[in-house]
Order: sequence, then structure tokens, then C-alpha cells
Amino acid sequence: MVRPFTGTRVDKDGRGRQPATRNGRGTMKRIFGMLLGAVLLLTAVLVIRTLQFAPPQFEASETLADVDWSEAELAAGLAGALRFPTISNIDADAVDQQAFEDFQAYLKQRFPRVFAQIPHQRLPGGTLLFRWSGNSEALKPIMLIAHQDVVPVIPGTEDQWSYPPFAGTIADGYIWGRGAIDDKASVIGILEATERLLEEGFVPPRTVYLGFGHDEEVGGKGAQAMAALLAERGESLAFLLDEGGVIAKDMLPGVAERVALIGPAEKGYVSLKLSADGGGGHSSMPPQQSAAGVVAAAVARLEANPLPADMQYTVDFIRYLGDSVPFYQRLLFANNWLFEPLLEKVLSSQAPINAGMRTTTAVTMLQGSVRDNVLPIIAYAVVNFRILPGDTIEGVQQKVAEIIDDPRIRIETYGGFGNNPSAVASPDSAGFNVLADLVRQVSPGTLVAPRLVVAATDARHFEEVSENSYRFIGVEVGPKEMKGIHGTDERVSIASYVEAVRIYYHLLRRSAEL
Repeated sequence: MVRPFTGTRVDKDGRGRQPATRNGRGTMKRIFGMLLGAVLLLTAVLVIRTLQFAPPQFEASETLADVDWSEAELAAGLAGALRFPTISNIDADAVDQQAFEDFQAYLKQRFPRVFAQIPHQRLPGGTLLFRWSGNSEALKPIMLIAHQDVVPVIPGTEDQWSYPPFAGTIADGYIWGRGAIDDKASVIGILEATERLLEEGFVPPRTVYLGFGHDEEVGGKGAQAMAALLAERGESLAFLLDEGGVIAKDMLPGVAERVALIGPAEKGYVSLKLSADGGGGHSSMPPQQSAAGVVAAAVARLEANPLPADMQYTVDFIRYLGDSVPFYQRLLFANNWLFEPLLEKVLSSQAPINAGMRTTTAVTMLQGSVRDNVLPIIAYAVVNFRILPGDTIEGVQQKVAEIIDDPRIRIETYGGFGNNPSAVASPDSAGFNVLADLVRQVSPGTLVAPRLVVAATDARHFEEVSENSYRFIGVEVGPKEMKGIHGTDERVSIASYVEAVRIYYHLLRRSAEL
């Protein structure tokens, strides 16, 4: 009779042994050891990558030989500029041209050397272009640009301002008024620096263009005209600086320091109109789905399916912040290859960060019937997309069609305006390094990081003539100041405006390095 094997054998001495169990334990130990080794190896890789996840080291220049600036005089100069309601309008006939003429008369009075010593021209609409000849024709020129126009004050909100929006009030350590940050601080700051340099007898080592557009807020035809003129002259700019980035204060969770956000690129822009036809008629006998319902369903699908994220711009930004970011956060970003799904899920819920990592979808307009008891004949929605570098207008339209997947929806561009994302300038260029060095010297303790600009600027029009375009104005912006840009109580602190002027001044002095 054959007995079934029970897993226990008997030695010659009669003692039982259990080789199967012992072998099983050995196997488990080997597996456990392998797993432990893998965990230790992975941990070592994660930690090493995190330690290497550090900002680049910039070569600091010699300590700045700064000059004395009168805060009161600089503040008065900007305040005076804010008293001119240079409001742009898509309809050129609706623009108050007298306001622009009066503003430019103020500029001539405020900066007599600039207008007398630097050749300039007034382009159609009121754009001003200066060409300040340098000592060397062998060096490519550089350009500083800003815009004269401002957005209107929302009708009915005038009494919500602490001070009248076009009074140019100096109070509480601030300069108050529409355009204080966007963008007359740039216009006046650049001219203050240039006027001072001319007074000192300074001649730039390379030619410097100064350009002040008249309609940036409504598309930038003035900037387009300047860029076209430079192209006709065969000019190639080594460096261009526009508005866009700022010195952010209390804007980044977990980061106590101020951070100078220098924009190496800006997102593109397009609005798409989604429309559907309906039969109209009385609302008492509705179809199963009205035209408004068809459009609403399309909108819901778009919001539920955001366009794909690209974490690289956010990862680069965090790297530049260095030890100011907690170690565990740096570990996650340094090892984005492993933690990207987690990071994307968490960061997508934070609007400012989400805007820097994907082409955003913003439903801004909805239109159905004219009456509550009338079915719409046509319903539509307008969706605005801010396009991440790497995407295009055509690509966005294709993705939108795929997400909606409904032949009843017509998709077309809206508003006659749109542009693809700008080229991405290198954060390793000489221009970026000089600007970063100046920020650190003028504003000690301030961090510097490249940050994608999510709004549109005039810089995008100069891609054919500029090797590297950056977007930065050295004024401090916190949560309160941010609300004032295009909103109520726009203002800039006097101290930070003085810092911005000093940065422009030293940037022009060091233009040979750009």
C-alpha cells in the first residue's frame, strides 16, 4: 500500500525533518532580501536625484556701483503718468486719441534728454520707437518694450476704488491708479533709467531700441508694426525684455522668500465657439434635447476632460527654488518620472499652478434663447484656451472635436484673434543670467526662477527678429496687488517701483553682456 506523502520524512535516526518548509522559508528570505534591496536602491536613487535637483549656479558680477534715486521724485513721475486715461479699444475710432497725445506730451516734458538726444518715430496709432545708437555695430542690438495703453475701469465699480482710478494718487506707501503695474510702471521706469544715463553721458556699448506700443491690451498692432520695421531693416536682436513676470510675494505656498518670475515664454490664445441648431418653438412642447442642451453637454464634456498636462515647466520652476521648497516636495518633483500621476492630480486643483502645466479650458460665454419660454433656434458657448508651448491652435481644435464627439456641434474660432504659443527662450542664456544677477543684487534675498507667462504680451510679435525674449518687470506683486491688475485698486508700492527702475538702469549699463 502506497501512503501519500505528507511533507515530513524520517531520517535514519527516526527524527522527522521538513525540507519543503525549510526550502520555502529560504525562498521567502531570498525574495524578501531582493525586495528590500530594490527598495533601498530605489530610495537611494530618489534621494540622489533630489540632492542633484538644485538651481544652476550663476556667476555674480562685481557689487553694483549704484546711484542715488529720489523715491519721491520717481513716485511723482509714475503718478503723473497715471492721470492720462490711455484706454485702448478694438474699435480704433472709439479711442480717446487726445489722452494719448497728452500722455506723450507729458513724456516729452518729463524726459527731455530722451526725446532730444535719441532719434525716434511715432508710428500709426501712437506707438513710439526709439533707436539709441551704441558704440559697436558688431554687437547685435537689444530692445526694451512696454505699452502705453491700459484697460478700462469696469463701469459701475469706480466708487469701489480707494482712490480715483485716474487720479495718480500717492498714499500709504503706494502709487495708485489704472496702469500702475500694467504697464506704465514699465514705460516710465525704462525712461527714468534712460534719462539718468543720458544725464551721466553714458553711451551704450550696443544699440538699444526702446518701444512703447499703444494697443497691447487689444492685440498689439503697434508692436507688430515695430517688429515689421525692424525686420525691414534687417535687425536681429540679441535680447528683448517686456512685461509679464514680476517679483512675487506671498504667492507661492510654502515659499517665504520673494521670487522673481522671469518669463522665457508665453502661452498662446484662442477662443472657440461651439454652436448647435434647434427648431425653436414654444417651451411647453420641448424636444428630448434642445440646442442649449446639446451645447451644455459639449461644455460639460470639455470641463470633465481637461487637455493633457506637461509637467516640465513646473518641474523646472521648482528646481530653481532650491532649498526654499521642503525636501519632500523637491523629492516628488525631482523624480517626476515616478510621481507624475500624483503630482498632476494634486496640482491640477490649484488654478495658478494648473495654468502653467497644461492648455487650459475656460468656458466664458453661454447664449441660448432670448426668453425663458422660447426654445432656442441657435445656442452657443465660447470657450477660451490658453495654449501651452508645444500645442497649437489647430491641435486644440482637433482635441476639442475629439472630446465633444458630437456632429451636431459646430466648432469655429471666435473673435478674430488668436496666436500660437511663443518660442521658449533659454534660461541658460547670457541675458537671463545678467537679469537674474541684477535682481539678486538690487533685491537681496530674492529668488529667481523661469516661469511661463500665462497671459499675452507684445513680446510674442518679435519672434522673427529676437533670439531670446523675456518677460519681467521688477515690481513686487502680492495677492492684493494681483487683484488690482485689470481689477479694482491697481497699485504698486513705491519701494518696489524704485527697485524696478534700478534694474532697468543697471541692465542698460551691462548691455554689453547680454
